[in-house]
Amino acid sequence: MDNKPKIDPFLMVILSRNIETIIKEMTNALLKSGRSGVLNTARDFSCSLTDNHFQVISAENSAPIHVTSIDLIPKAVAEEFGEDMAPGDCFVNNSAYHGNTHCADFTLCAPVFYEGEFVFFCISRAHFADMGFPIPGTYHPAAKDIYEEGLQLPCIRIQRDYKDVKDVIKTCKANIRVPEQFYGDYLAALAAVRTGEKRLIELCDKYGIDNIKSFMIEWQNYAERITIEAIRKLPKGTWKKEASYDSELDTLPDRIPIRVELTIDPVEGYITVDVTDNIDNVPLGINLSEATTLAGIRNGIFYCLDPNIPHCSGSFRRVKINMREGAIVGKPRFPAATCTATTNVGHLLPNLIQSMFADVGDGLGIAQGNSGIPPAMGIVSGRDYRRDGKPFVNQIFIGYFGGPALQGHDGWLTYGSPGGPGFNLQGSVEIIELQQPLLIEKCMLGCDSGGAGEYEGAPGSDIVYHSRRDTLRWTYNSCGRKFPPEGVRGGMSGRPCQAWKIDDKGSWIELPITADLLLRPGEKLVSKSCGGGGYGDPLDREPNKVRWRAREGWISIDKAKDTYGVILDTSVEEYRVDQKATKMLRDNLRKKGAEI
Repeated sequence: MDNKPKIDPFLMVILSRNIETIIKEMTNALLKSGRSGVLNTARDFSCSLTDNHFQVISAENSAPIHVTSIDLIPKAVAEEFGEDMAPGDCFVNNSAYHGNTHCADFTLCAPVFYEGEFVFFCISRAHFADMGFPIPGTYHPAAKDIYEEGLQLPCIRIQRDYKDVKDVIKTCKANIRVPEQFYGDYLAALAAVRTGEKRLIELCDKYGIDNIKSFMIEWQNYAERITIEAIRKLPKGTWKKEASYDSELDTLPDRIPIRVELTIDPVEGYITVDVTDNIDNVPLGINLSEATTLAGIRNGIFYCLDPNIPHCSGSFRRVKINMREGAIVGKPRFPAATCTATTNVGHLLPNLIQSMFADVGDGLGIAQGNSGIPPAMGIVSGRDYRRDGKPFVNQIFIGYFGGPALQGHDGWLTYGSPGGPGFNLQGSVEIIELQQPLLIEKCMLGCDSGGAGEYEGAPGSDIVYHSRRDTLRWTYNSCGRKFPPEGVRGGMSGRPCQAWKIDDKGSWIELPITADLLLRPGEKLVSKSCGGGGYGDPLDREPNKVRWRAREGWISIDKAKDTYGVILDTSVEEYRVDQKATKMLRDNLRKKGAEI
């Protein structure tokens, strides 16, 4: 007989908010103490908690790509160390073959004990600026296998009795270009898990361990019930869809197909996603890990369901996922490279799934948003003459726009990507110029870059960089050149991602979708990132919304007329919609569309 006290509903709400507060405090500890700009400026990290059964308690306040499959990390720790865990332990894992997302995500996991009983895991996952790759940074899309990636830490102990395991720290410092920056970022990630550990013990002291255990059971069951209710409101059926990824392979010169089959069973309350019909692992770093496959699928689904659903293992139970080993989308077969698994194809997968929901029914789903890392967000490295020529490596986060439209809403401008929509912070021009020896000549919204629709995709960014004095090395892994983010239900695609280098003679040289280049004094890097896809027929867009976008410079007068069918009188400062001419033009455009 179960003697655990039944949790009071009000106490369950209080405890769930306490858990979210603990995660926020963990996040704040890492944000305020991170050494590199990718952490302290861009917030490219996440914190989470699981119980001792590896169930995610809350995926809120974090980047979804980081946390919706983070339960794989404590599972790997338990499999590796079993009973050999004690208070004061902490384990590090950046291996895609041991449950991690990709090797750039330095993931710490600490077991939490209460009065001698193992109860929780505290986890922080931080994208480090350098992990000892053959090229500076933490992305290497051209990597043919794992041996062309960075330092591998396959679930090992990094602290015992709250003290560093010195050999592990020495190994990391010896393999990473910026060892002092690495150690500062490690301490910040460690501060997050130790903050979580302390607060969880305090929570058990305050509410009692029996109440906490009951909460962890009831919370997961509640989330599952709410998810079932949401699925039962959907139509029954199976949908298939295919997206295209820009290929850099001679064997696939046109494109790399990404395929998903989605089945909704409202009676049983399950959604099943099958990704087994995808090509085998490719000799590039774009293969997904098991963690990013699971997260990408879960994210694409839960973006389209009731936002009040608790995002935890209980809700994830209602999503069945079929994948296979050795596929570009699935579980990689060793030694396939996965170093860009959180971006690129990792962005296209949830984009594809959320756009599939638009096929399920009117008012459902989301258009596709920005994917990949635009050139403006590349990893810059070199030596900083302002700091006695010390080496530096950092990833820049600025102009990460291109949010997708959905029923009733235009795209979110500072969306970023489906991996962490709105979570990453947009960098400040002044702070970026302070952190790196470069200048940002231009940073603005790209006119006409958002996908047209009744609800419009957010624009991309237009950014121009140049070096202050010395040569900079710049690497990036963009996508969406041939296949930009698609619109849904009559909405149009966003602008493709493009890049150029302007040499010291003023000549424009188009750059490929991924590049490792030198930016010399007198040269400039020009980046134009993707816009988000639109939702619905552009001819159904409210004319005053078109007027406002044109007035603010988001779209051109020509696009207002030719795409949206809106005639604007620009002789007045605020512009004015010519209602009669607009109706006539839209009627003609609809007639032509029907004839086609």
